[in-house]
Amino acid sequence: MVRLRETRFLMSFDIAKLNGRLVILLSIFIALNCFDVLTTLVAITAGPSFVELNPIASSLFHLSFPGFMVALGLKCMPILPLAYATYAKEKGSHPLAIRIVKVSAFVALVAADIFYLVVVSSNLRTLASYYLGVG
Repeated sequence: MVRLRETRFLMSFDIAKLNGRLVILLSIFIALNCFDVLTTLVAITAGPSFVELNPIASSLFHLSFPGFMVALGLKCMPILPLAYATYAKEKGSHPLAIRIVKVSAFVALVAADIFYLVVVSSNLRTLASYYLGVG
């Protein structure tokens, strides 16, 4: 009974609308990732008063340019599975499986976009207070 209810729920999604929303959310996710990298680079080059709070990225940044490239690669890795889920086509033999992946990607992208919106906002607020004296 529970499985039937969940199947009905997943099959109730309009796949065309869901695909459109996934593309928008993925685009926002990629843009926010780029803004995070940009604001982090601006802050780090501004002087020693700024530090990277992510311990993995911080240790990689100490390795200079190669470390930065590894950190950038690690930061971009989540884009691959999310892009796959966004652009996966619904096949006739496994429509439920694809819908599970797409709905899961939708939830993950909403959460990731909110997270990166907070991170970028924090970075921008910190940079504005440093450069403009806005507090």
